[in-house]
Amino acid sequence: MSSRGLEVKLQSGGRSGVLVVVFSQVRIPSGKFGLERLFAKTQHACIFLNDTASQWYLDAEREIDQAIDLAIAQEQPERIIYYGASMGAYGALVTGLRRQDGEIYAFSPELELGTAGTQSADYLARSAPDKLEFLGRLAGELRFPVHLLFGLFDWVDTCGYLAVQRLPKNEHLNCYGIAGPHALHDQLYSLNIIRQLIKTFQRDISKLLADKNLLYSQSLTDCEAFAQLGHALACGEVPTLEVSEALRSNPGYGLLEAEQFAFLGEPYDGAELLREWHVTLHDDAVMRTSPKRWRKTFLMRAAELYLQAGQASEARDALADCIRLFPVDENMRELAGQLDIAVSAPY
Repeated sequence: MSSRGLEVKLQSGGRSGVLVVVFSQVRIPSGKFGLERLFAKTQHACIFLNDTASQWYLDAEREIDQAIDLAIAQEQPERIIYYGASMGAYGALVTGLRRQDGEIYAFSPELELGTAGTQSADYLARSAPDKLEFLGRLAGELRFPVHLLFGLFDWVDTCGYLAVQRLPKNEHLNCYGIAGPHALHDQLYSLNIIRQLIKTFQRDISKLLADKNLLYSQSLTDCEAFAQLGHALACGEVPTLEVSEALRSNPGYGLLEAEQFAFLGEPYDGAELLREWHVTLHDDAVMRTSPKRWRKTFLMRAAELYLQAGQASEARDALADCIRLFPVDENMRELAGQLDIAVSAPY
């Protein structure tokens, strides 16, 4: 482990000629590496990195480059791939852009660290880097393809998608808006897209996404409104927005709209909206492929808002449905205790 909490592990002896540099997501404990089990089943040499301090791989360039250079010298790869999701996506993106010696696959990177309402804002112990400088690298000359995937059911991901869409067109810069939340790497894994992609890194990811109807069409105007509402609510404000019917069909907007009701003192209306969205998610062929831990937030938050509105009976019904349909976590157990709902003890 380096002095700043960076841990490295080399999976040597790959027979594919590919070296994959895999950056762990946040909250991976010391001694473990995100996506290690996924890549253990491939023919690639891999170098796994974990920022155990959850600082988005900032100020770790020297240690990262040393680890990659040693792996290159040992493995002599024909191709290099930078790969990561969430915090790992940021690490993969900034490293690949800096080094310009390999292709990049970044799933849901935050492009503006430290902004209110973002995951990085809860962890960073230093000031965030300049977003414009970072975007300037994306707008510059790219020697290898860069694939950026954003979940357009998440307002922070949508902010990143918007920032990339505003950049000049570049044949090596590929940006995809996905019908899914921030945890879209999990969603794509469950649909077998990730395994098809990483087997050789030769498949066209846009075709893999299109085959599952996952490419999400949302106008930039609607993206702007979605991102604006999310940022405002994160800052404790509620903007006055003109919202299209198309945006109202986005479940991520539905989550924000429920919070807006709660902010304005109408938690019951927010709860009712979330119950409706739960039914929609369950019935929609694409939306129900999104991760369970995201889908259950609709019922869980509905139960909380019903309780806030003084409707304990309806809160019990919503939470009972949540317990019946989804894995029980500690937050669900705590709310079940408040509502006198019996939940089986964890194993």
